[in-house]
Amino acid sequence: MKRLFLGIVAHVLENPFTGSAEDCLEIIEDGALLADEHGKILARGPKQTLMAAHPDAEIVDFGDDWLLPGFVDGHVHFPQVYATAAYGHHLLDWLQTSVFPAELAFADEAFAVVAARRFVHQLLRMGTTTALVFGSQFTPATRALFEAARQQGLRLISGLTLMDLDAPARLLHTPQSAYDECRQLIRMTEKTPGLYYAVTPRFALSCSPAMMDVCRSLIEEFPDCYLQTHINENLDEIEAVKASFPEAHNYLDVYARQGLLSPRTVLAHSVHSTDAELDRMAELDCRVCHCPASNMYLGSGIFNLARHLERRIQVLVGTDIGAGTNFSILEELSDVYKAQQMYDMRLGAAKLLYLGTLAGAEALHLAGETGNFAEGKSADFVVLSSQTDLCFQERLARCTSRKDQLFAWLNMFRPSHLRATYSGGRLVIPEERP
Repeated sequence: MKRLFLGIVAHVLENPFTGSAEDCLEIIEDGALLADEHGKILARGPKQTLMAAHPDAEIVDFGDDWLLPGFVDGHVHFPQVYATAAYGHHLLDWLQTSVFPAELAFADEAFAVVAARRFVHQLLRMGTTTALVFGSQFTPATRALFEAARQQGLRLISGLTLMDLDAPARLLHTPQSAYDECRQLIRMTEKTPGLYYAVTPRFALSCSPAMMDVCRSLIEEFPDCYLQTHINENLDEIEAVKASFPEAHNYLDVYARQGLLSPRTVLAHSVHSTDAELDRMAELDCRVCHCPASNMYLGSGIFNLARHLERRIQVLVGTDIGAGTNFSILEELSDVYKAQQMYDMRLGAAKLLYLGTLAGAEALHLAGETGNFAEGKSADFVVLSSQTDLCFQERLARCTSRKDQLFAWLNMFRPSHLRATYSGGRLVIPEERP
């Protein structure tokens, strides 16, 4: 049966950084989304018009609540979920003292299965319906993550986190074991709608040339796979990469020499990338993920969005749990706004909403499936309500337009405001905590 979801409908039609922000943002007051029995969007528009045209549709009325597209998290670590908010470290010592011990716990499959369910639930509970995730180093744990995503309705791109250097022995793969285990998981995800594989070398310092060769072999053998890794996050990290790869011109060149850069490559952070590196990223059409909360938490630096956009590098936003401290892309967007203020860049409602939704879908080659409310896409959306927050209601009442209200939502959202999450037209939150 068709269903009509009623509320204030807001989304971006296209990239507001290349078009008119005013024209790109669509807000339909007294709006509606029409979805078919398969959870695909058939139409959007004024509710009276759609109700009259589809009198037999089931009505789901959210009143004055807001309906926004499901959010896209472009960088988050599954096995770091219980290492979040570790005190007082920068990147490299934080990995050794806080992250690696937490990741070792995922060797226990029973523990990992429960953790995977909670992790996926938490993403959905914060309105994320699509996520690019660093999986565990352990195949059963990463398989459990894929299974939790399939069951709970999260569109997931993930893969084994690969390392063969500078970490506890139980977290390391050999190049051969990495190839064999990744290949098994790729074959599994190929058969399951909504699941995608990302070859995942942790970063240059954790992977030998032989491990990088395996990563290249996998993306050549399976060209639909993504590749995700880190770059230029921290100054000490960059110096260590220079010392370990003296033949490379820069950090990016380490990956370029190994044949790992393409339009399906997502590079997390890029806080300290040089002009030469940015030019090369643009030439190879790599994508970059901005993680402001994580960058501030570890003292890594402030990402310069304008330098990337000037080169037409596609940028998406990530929470980066566990250096980031919350699962909410909506809250992350407020940090994006604050970070770019430091570069005198003003991001209005259209640009912020784009970065958390359609930009992620475009960067991940999923814009045909999600990212806004275009006809034929999956009915992925969140419902935001101010009913239990009288102070925020007063703030909204003082806005002069719906666009100003949307901007307030993008900067003042709290988890208690999220009333529901829908994925493919199916209610996935609220639900009983697993």
